[in-house]
Amino acid sequence: MAKKQKEKPMLNLDGKEYAIEDMTDAQKELASEVAKNQNHVNDLNNKLATNLHVNEQLSATLKVFNEKHQQGVKELKKAMESAA
Repeated sequence: MAKKQKEKPMLNLDGKEYAIEDMTDAQKELASEVAKNQNHVNDLNNKLATNLHVNEQLSATLKVFNEKHQQGVKELKKAMESAA
């Protein structure tokens, strides 16, 4: 019975496949750095998307509290004027 050959781990760079085991140490180091930077880019894009959502929530909440504050100022002025 023939043994299944394990597939070599490959790096896909712009549609071209490279066998990682055939890469030099310098190439592997560069590939690792590129992968790490891609992870940072992905993480930052996710955080930006989340923060845009949070910004919408905070802006809406700020509007509500600004309206409550303005209403409170009006009521306080009215109460102070009637007491004078």
